[in-house]
Amino acid sequence: MVILLAVYTAGWFAAANYATTKLERAFDGSSPLASVLTCANMHVGGFPLRISLKCSKITVNDHKNGITGSVGAFRSAAKIFRPGTVNWQLNGPAILQTSTGIATSVQWDRLETSMSVGIIGLENQVTSIKALRTNITNALTGTTLSINASEGQLNIQRDSDDLLTTARFTDVNFQQNDGTSKVPPMTADLDLRLIGQADALNIENPKPIDLRGLNGELRGLQVDVGEGRTITASGPLTIDQDGYLSGSLKLQINKVEGWRDMVISAYPETTDIAKLAAKGLKMAFFGQNHGQVTLQITHGTVVLGFIPLGNIPPI
Repeated sequence: MVILLAVYTAGWFAAANYATTKLERAFDGSSPLASVLTCANMHVGGFPLRISLKCSKITVNDHKNGITGSVGAFRSAAKIFRPGTVNWQLNGPAILQTSTGIATSVQWDRLETSMSVGIIGLENQVTSIKALRTNITNALTGTTLSINASEGQLNIQRDSDDLLTTARFTDVNFQQNDGTSKVPPMTADLDLRLIGQADALNIENPKPIDLRGLNGELRGLQVDVGEGRTITASGPLTIDQDGYLSGSLKLQINKVEGWRDMVISAYPETTDIAKLAAKGLKMAFFGQNHGQVTLQITHGTVVLGFIPLGNIPPI
């Protein structure tokens, strides 16, 4: 019995050392992600039935992408008798600053993640968050946009060479500098496939997702602002090497007149455009208040049916 206990103890410390080494190698700056995460006051514990990792604070210093910031305390645990399954929690706030002058502050009441780790890296991850509060400030213009949600769930999964992402956020609202919201709360559902991007989930030598040259499939995006006003979109999307977005999305729009009235109420200066767009859509829908239309994006130029909407700048 004493020998078995000694062997188990030695095995636990070996596993703990292995886990710590993996984490340090994944984020030590030599990774292709070219970012540095610092785990302040790292502590590995949990003996005898689990391996836990704690940090009092995580700091971010990504020189390549010009991102600096910090996040609160981090706690993770992997049970010995459930190998490959890791649960972790993260405290806010998360504060990030970019070299372009965009500052982001994110706070939440609870953020929990459960993930399954395979031989080469992450297989799937489920994150749930309660009471999300986000402030985005442009230092150049002084404008602030607040995005809040009562709850959200984000799923990331490896599917052969592709990366699958699904998300759902409820009671999402947008507020301007004065704290008012011009549009009603909404629920958003996303289902997205990023083609050939599964290596981003590798533990060692993760391959960063480069937006330029990215190919994806929007398998489903639904926005619901209540009173039957919904928009559903699906179709292929690409970003070329110059950073321009292209794609062909099928849109299913319900309550066209309801969307028109909401836009006019929120942004009176768009009254003429909103009325013209609604009239054009109803013509395309043979007089119905709902129907399907194609949103065509060509090298950043956006056309809804036959209605030009404008241009999306390159990333």
